[in-house]
This record gives sequence, C-alpha cells and structure tokens, in this order.
Amino acid sequence: MYKNLLDEAKRAEVLSKKLISTLLEYMEYPNPSFLNWIIEILGILKSRVDRGDVIIDEVSLDIYTKESLKAFIKKHFSSYVYSQVYAKHTKKEEKAYFQLEACDDGYNLVIAPTSKEKTYRWISSLSERFSLVELIATGIVYIKDKKTNSYTPFISKNGKYCRYYEEVGRLIECKD
Repeated sequence: MYKNLLDEAKRAEVLSKKLISTLLEYMEYPNPSFLNWIIEILGILKSRVDRGDVIIDEVSLDIYTKESLKAFIKKHFSSYVYSQVYAKHTKKEEKAYFQLEACDDGYNLVIAPTSKEKTYRWISSLSERFSLVELIATGIVYIKDKKTNSYTPFISKNGKYCRYYEEVGRLIECKD
C-alpha cells in the first residue's frame, strides 16, 4: 500500500481521498515509522507544488498552491511534521522525543507527551562517580557512570540482568 500511495504522491494530478485519509489516520499512531512516512509523502507534495505542478485535492477540489498546501499541513498535522516538511523555512525546528512502551513481542517507540519524560529512575548512589538506575520501561537496572555519562547493564555473577524490587530493597536476577 505504501508504494502505491508514494507513487500517487509523486505522479498524480488529483490526490485521492484514500491518500489524504491515510495520511491523517497515520497521525493517530505516534510511531517514528509512520511519522517518517507522512513527512516523506508531504515533502514530495511540497516539492511538486514548489516546482509548479498542479495538484488537486479530491476531497475539497482545491488546487494546492505553496500557501494553501502549507496551511493544510499546518492545520491537519503536528507541529513536528510541519517543521520537518518546512525545515528550511522555519526559524525554530522542533524535536520529537520518544519513550519505550512495552508490547507483547518487545517495545514500541511512542512519541513522549513532553520532552521532560523520564527514561531512568534513580535507585541509589554507589559512590561519587557511580549510581544504580532503573530503565523505567524495562525495569532493568543499570550502572550510571557520572563522569562519562554512560549506562551499563548491571549483570549478576550468573550473567543475568537484574531488576530492582523496591518493596524488599533488593536487586533480583531476571528469570527470562
């Protein structure tokens, strides 16, 4: 499906309702892959309009101009998508931050609601240089080196990752 919609964005004079509704639907999925795809498609449309191609919106029957396409993107897409499509024309580019969210077969990258979302939770200081921290999404314990600002998984003598159980105040090896 992606290839068909990409071809449509590259060549069609009339943008189908399917392309537009798919772009808008994908905004509901805060996933980097979907955002990159939206940015790529909108970037192609922007390039075509910039070079003078006539592109008609099947839904509204509007003919996109540089200004109307820019207004459409600003109205219907996130400020992050807008800033990426119009990166050369904006004074302040925005960044998107992601956080890990557990799912059945691993972890999804999901857009964080703010740039202030915590990734690690402090457990304890071992010394002036080293601290134990927990990766919030996985519960795995890491050793944070304050001097190099690096994180290394805390591995037990049996070669297993550990989790911190606050209720008992202990690091316990992961069973899986």
